[in-house]
Parts: sequence; C-alpha cells; structure tokens
Amino acid sequence: MSGSGSLWRQRDFVLLWSSQTTSSLGNEISYLALPLVAGLLLNASPVELGLLTAARRLPVLFASLPAGALSDRWRKRPVMIVTFLVSGVAMATVPVAAVAGGLTLWQLYGVALVVATCEVFFTPAYQTYPLTLLGPERLMAGNAKLTSTVTVAGMVGQPVGGVLISLFGPAKAVLADALSYLGGALALALIRAPEARPERRERDPRLRAQIGEGLRYVVRHRVIGPLVLYMATVSFCIAGLSALEVNYVVRELGWSGLATGLVFGVSMAGGLAAGAIAGPLTDRYGMPRVLLGAAFAYPLCSGSIGLVGPGAAGQVVVGVSWTLLIIVTLVFQSTQRSLRQLLTPKEMQGRLAATSRWLTWAATPVGAVLAGALAGGIGMRGTLLVFSAGMLAGPVVMWCSPLRTSRREIDRDVRTAAAAG
Repeated sequence: MSGSGSLWRQRDFVLLWSSQTTSSLGNEISYLALPLVAGLLLNASPVELGLLTAARRLPVLFASLPAGALSDRWRKRPVMIVTFLVSGVAMATVPVAAVAGGLTLWQLYGVALVVATCEVFFTPAYQTYPLTLLGPERLMAGNAKLTSTVTVAGMVGQPVGGVLISLFGPAKAVLADALSYLGGALALALIRAPEARPERRERDPRLRAQIGEGLRYVVRHRVIGPLVLYMATVSFCIAGLSALEVNYVVRELGWSGLATGLVFGVSMAGGLAAGAIAGPLTDRYGMPRVLLGAAFAYPLCSGSIGLVGPGAAGQVVVGVSWTLLIIVTLVFQSTQRSLRQLLTPKEMQGRLAATSRWLTWAATPVGAVLAGALAGGIGMRGTLLVFSAGMLAGPVVMWCSPLRTSRREIDRDVRTAAAAG
C-alpha cells in the first residue's frame, strides 16, 4: 500500500477510535446515572434494579444471532452510524421525561431495550471493521487501542458523570450520553475509506441457515469454543455484580455520587497500562499464555467491593483492586478478540462476533435477575460476595482447554494467519 493510502488508513482508524471513545464516555455516565435514576428518583427495589440490568442485556439473547448473519451481508459503517443515531434519540427521552414529570420505570426499561438492541447490531460491525481497515498484521495493535477506549472513557466519563449527577441529578446527566452517540455518528460519517459490499454467498442464503452455520463454527472450534465458555461464566458473574454495585456503595457504604464516580473512574487508569502492554505481552509470551494468566488473575481482583466497609479506606481498596481488574480485563479482551478474528475466515467474522457474544451473554439476564432476587434474601453485600466467588469457575475452564494443552500449535496458527493477511 502506498504511503498516502497508509496515511488515510491511519486517519480513518483514528476516526473510528474517536467515535467509540466519544460514545463510551457517554455510556460511562449512563452506567452511573440510569441505576441511580431508578434507585433514587423512582425508588426501585433490588428486584427492579435487577430487571433494569436485565433489560440492558436481554436483546443479546433474541437479536445477536440475526445481527451477526446480517452483518456478514451488510457494509459495516452504515450500520454503526444508524445504531448510534437511534441510541442517541432514545437516551434523550430520559431527561425530557424527567423535566416533564412523566418519567417511569417502564420508560427506563424501554430505553434500555432500544439502546441494547442497537448495541447488538453495532457490535459485530464494529468488531469486524478494524480487520477490514487495518489488515491482520496490525489487528492486535488496533484492538489494543480500541479496547483502551474503555480506559479513557472510564477515567473521564465516570468522574464527570459523578459531577453531572451531583449538579443536575441523574436523569439530566443522561443527556450527555445522548449527545455522545450523536458525536460518535458524526465521526463515523467522516471516514473516507471505501467499503466493498460483501459478496453474495453461493451457499444456502437463508438467514436461519447462516445463523446455524455460525453457531456450529463457534461451538465446535477447539479453541474458540472453550474460550467462549470461559467468557460466559465470567459474564454471568459480572452481571450479578453490576446489577447491584452502584446502588450498594451509595446506599449501604454511604458513598456520594462524586466519590462513586471518582473511584470507578480512577480505577480505569489501569487501562492505560493495558493498552500499552497487551501487544508486547502477546509478542513475548504468545496469546494462549497471556489469556491463561489473565483468567487466573481475574478472581483475585473482583471481590473487594463486598469486603470493605464505609469510608475512605474502603474506597482506596476498591479503587486499587479495580485498577488491577481493568488491566487484566482489557489485556484479556484485546487478546481474545484478536485471536478469534485471526483464526476465523473473513466471511464468518460477523457471525463470529455476534455468536460469541450471544453465547457469552446468554446467561447474563438470568444473573442480573438472580442477583436482585438473592439480595432480597441475604442482602446486597452477601450477594456480591456470592457472585465474586463464582468467578473462580472461569480459571478451571481455561486450565482444561487447548489454550493450555495445545499452546504451541495455537501460536503457530496465529503467526501463519497474520503473515497470510
């Protein structure tokens, strides 16, 4: 590729990166604000908080598989732009309804469902697009940068969210998320790289058949199958934790909205390190070893929130442990995404992303609702400890997988795929 082509490719990648960073900033604000709208303004019970989290995850169950098959038929950038625009409009209805005095839990559930459905269609397009834009040889570096978006967003978004919530209340703070989606859509619209329309498949064109093909590919793959099983186990536990953690620290530990935003946000600083070390770690140790190490570190970092007491000391402990958790999470995510993409044919990339996400998140609505129900019996603290302990199942899955037993063969396959790009 010519120097000018490389320049435009770099420019377009920066626009993609900027788009996701902008929308992620808003998402971090809503991560704090929406549960607080439900809990503080609408007096939602723990069960209702669990239902809100479930509504934000439920579309993964019914829309992911069709979204993946359609993603392999459609150009990716238009899909991303449309889903951002729809999400921005949906989020804007929350502050509008709050000002008008008509905000209800049912509206929050509806907004959560619409935005989550858009995300389901956005994700396979977004995860596939960097491979088209960068090529296999730059994929790991690109995924590491895109994954570090979570860090930048968390460092800025959650502290800003805490300030906005303190100044304007949680409902009006959601407006920032609506604007971030619109800004993300604008950045995507400025990308200049042409995108070819996917070729028509000569095999069975029916959507159901293509969905089945994607499912069989992911489940039967000797490397991707166990990796997705591990991620499903961890995601179930994370759903239970995320359903309660914000309201737990505010209601039972007495953290202010600003303190909550600062602790959540400062912990994201670990992602700056993750974005810088993910590539060098995989270059030195190989993707399988990095994934195994991250899987075993995960449970050690996730249980602090249920063990600390009120006050600044607890905030420091949670902040430190979550900083380590973010490092581990982002290294794992960028590595596993690159590994799956490099081992998968181009015509299967959309279904790979969507099917993996569907299998990974299939149990998360159950985890969120179960956490809410369990909290009604043993309290939020006990429930958080139960779900933190559940994280220990993940390393067992990884230890028994080919990522340990066939490490050298996987490394060789990855090098071959990258060289063939």
